[in-house]
Amino acid sequence: MIQETLTRFSNKYGSDGELVLAGGGNTSAKDGGILLVKGSGVPLAAIDADGFVKMDRVKLAHIMEKDYPKDDKEREAAALDDLMAARLPSERLKRPSVETLLHNLFPQRYVLHLHPALVNGLTCSANGEEEAQRLFGGGVLWIRPCKPGYVLSKICRDEMDEHKRKTGSDAAVMLLQNHGIFIAGGSEEELDDRLSNVIGKIQSRLTETPDFSPFTAENNLTKRFRERIDALYGKGFFTLFEGSRQAADFAKSVCDAAPLLKPFTPDHIVYCGAHPVFTRSPEALDADFLSCKSARGYAPKIIIAEGLGFFAVSESKKNSETALLMFKDAMKIAVYSKSFGGPLHMQDDLTDFIINWEAESYRSGQNN
Repeated sequence: MIQETLTRFSNKYGSDGELVLAGGGNTSAKDGGILLVKGSGVPLAAIDADGFVKMDRVKLAHIMEKDYPKDDKEREAAALDDLMAARLPSERLKRPSVETLLHNLFPQRYVLHLHPALVNGLTCSANGEEEAQRLFGGGVLWIRPCKPGYVLSKICRDEMDEHKRKTGSDAAVMLLQNHGIFIAGGSEEELDDRLSNVIGKIQSRLTETPDFSPFTAENNLTKRFRERIDALYGKGFFTLFEGSRQAADFAKSVCDAAPLLKPFTPDHIVYCGAHPVFTRSPEALDADFLSCKSARGYAPKIIIAEGLGFFAVSESKKNSETALLMFKDAMKIAVYSKSFGGPLHMQDDLTDFIINWEAESYRSGQNN
């Protein structure tokens, strides 16, 4: 029954494109001393019983009590080793979600973690924390930016303990700045009600919504851009163009594009790259491309073309489609954030951490 419920609501939420994109989001259920958690990179929309990893909850709890090295790489490697060791013997070929420790912190049976653009319009906004307090009062926890993995889990545990000390009740909704939302409940219906309440309250405060109606059609200029992209990236790359009205609005100038030139969440770093390139013409693209590649060490996945829209470029059609979807997600967040004080991007040090974090490299590879 627990497994069936977990699979059902995972498929339900995972099939909603407004809630889940690519491999984003994860779910879990507790069955006695076992935590069933989504495997890393497994899409929620199609997950079945085999897509979940069975974890020993006692061993997961012990991880939270250990002292790890202060060095980022050493700490995360050691914590990952212990996380893998917490798998049941039958699960040795599976890799649990990077947020497994967080799922285990909630005492409620079911946990849902999502990164919806609408919610992140709040969590990625300048006044997000204050607006969340206004909308939800003290019933919702707000977690400020920190390094993901073990550090995030420790901070969330402390905040959850403090919440229970103050209120006498367990936290059931947690908003993570520049990340997403956690919702916990004893039933699928409780998850539904809590998510609906959060989304409804955020929607009630929106002053602007994105417009993805067709605007810029493929033309001679987009053809010239494609030719330059093909020459710069070489064979084996796939290029997709987004010319909606919203994309064209952001592409009017480098100032208009500014909200999109830095990442909002780890998902955007993983799937469409941390640093898009803005270029004014096919002729200027060569220098802009080379400048980005020299500074960052890798080619951009997103090229914003002035006056047109943007191109998504990657090694496979699937990856290009995912990059395009995730950059549209960033546009949604940028628009929604206007209702809450304007956009707030990830801190540079956290962006660098994600780029070099082994766990996210694994998740990105699962999209291929």
